[in-house]
Amino acid sequence: MAIGLFNIGNFSSIQNIKKSLEEKNQDRAKMFGYIGMETYDLYKQGKVSVPELESYFENMDTLEKEIEELEKQKAELEAQNSRTLACSCGATLSAKDKFCSKCGKPVEQKNNICECGKKIEEGMVFCPNCGKSVDGAQNEITQGVINFKECICGAKVPKGQFMCMECGRKIES
Repeated sequence: MAIGLFNIGNFSSIQNIKKSLEEKNQDRAKMFGYIGMETYDLYKQGKVSVPELESYFENMDTLEKEIEELEKQKAELEAQNSRTLACSCGATLSAKDKFCSKCGKPVEQKNNICECGKKIEEGMVFCPNCGKSVDGAQNEITQGVINFKECICGAKVPKGQFMCMECGRKIES
């Protein structure tokens, strides 16, 4: 049985080439994303017509309508959740309230509901669904680890991400 000798210089070169290939493939994926977003924007403005891409554009239009409808449903459910919290005196409470603004009674925290609609059980410090702290502040641990940029649509985009996953827009560095 022969044992092959491995040239350390070649190993290092291979690792460098693999790293360069990975970086170039990531750059290529970004460029495809940019090309797609720009082409779609031009299509929406009526400035480009590419028959081969029409089915993709139609699928994107359908997807955008579905997203818009889901966002409306989400907003309605969130509004319903905020209205369902009420004090025994009849005053409407928000998920963040600790005391009733009408009568001053403490709000029971036992089965409170987070802004996202998930029940917060007694003793929980953070929502298991969205990560917000029980008092409504953003989870500083998560926010501190990843730096965010804000897209023009208002979505938070992690630093280093080249496009918004909410609206599909290119994020400027």
